[in-house]
Amino acid sequence: MTAAADGPQRTDARGARRGASASSVLRAVLDEGPIARSTVARRTGLSAAAVTGHTAELLRRGLLRELPETGKRGVGRPHVPVDLDTGRHVAGALHLAVHHATVALLDVRGNVLVQHEEPHGGLAAEDLLARAAEILDDLLLGHAPDREPLGLGVATGGWVDRASGTVVEHPLLGWKNVPVRDLLVGSTGLAVEVDGHARALVHAERLFGHTRARESVVQLFAGNVVDAAFATGDTVHHGPRSAAGAVAHLPVDDSAEPCRCGRTGCL
Repeated sequence: MTAAADGPQRTDARGARRGASASSVLRAVLDEGPIARSTVARRTGLSAAAVTGHTAELLRRGLLRELPETGKRGVGRPHVPVDLDTGRHVAGALHLAVHHATVALLDVRGNVLVQHEEPHGGLAAEDLLARAAEILDDLLLGHAPDREPLGLGVATGGWVDRASGTVVEHPLLGWKNVPVRDLLVGSTGLAVEVDGHARALVHAERLFGHTRARESVVQLFAGNVVDAAFATGDTVHHGPRSAAGAVAHLPVDDSAEPCRCGRTGCL
């Protein structure tokens, strides 16, 4: 009875460790590729056998590729570096701004391959998201017909509940409790992640930016909305339902500037 109960837990734990180890291999290649397997082992602390196994799986999945052998070695296995395979997959991106939506395709190094900006003129949420899905489909057919889409990332202002993929409130768009992830999963068939744009920028910085950014980074966004996010200890922080205090309507001393909320002197 105990063994039966422990079995799935142990299996899950092993799977989580394998996933973390494969991620560390991919992280090393993203940071330093092209890179030899032996160097990956030194950077990650994994055994040579583990690196070989994870690399083989990542090659099979089309996330890595082998490059021609560099240099000559007298003994041992040839020095065959690996790098990210930027020609097999694309990631979709959608930014929902106040006056327009931007849809883009990126490779696995975060390079923008193509993007399209679409004014939306205050379309209803469902109509705007349906139009964004159509644009994404057109971009995939027109610019990446032979590539496999990995998923779609969505960023916008306002209060975004990342766990449920919901825009809880975006006053400038007039949105309340819009299930963005569910609507886009239904129209695209892709895995979809939704977050506020400040946190999305922090994630991007930690993924593609300088290695020190993973330890501690603060992002301040100032535009039609004011937003901020931060990461410490290798973690991007989220409040309950990804909520945070709003600063837009804090009073500014000696200001009579009218605000769209009906008051004056708002920040």
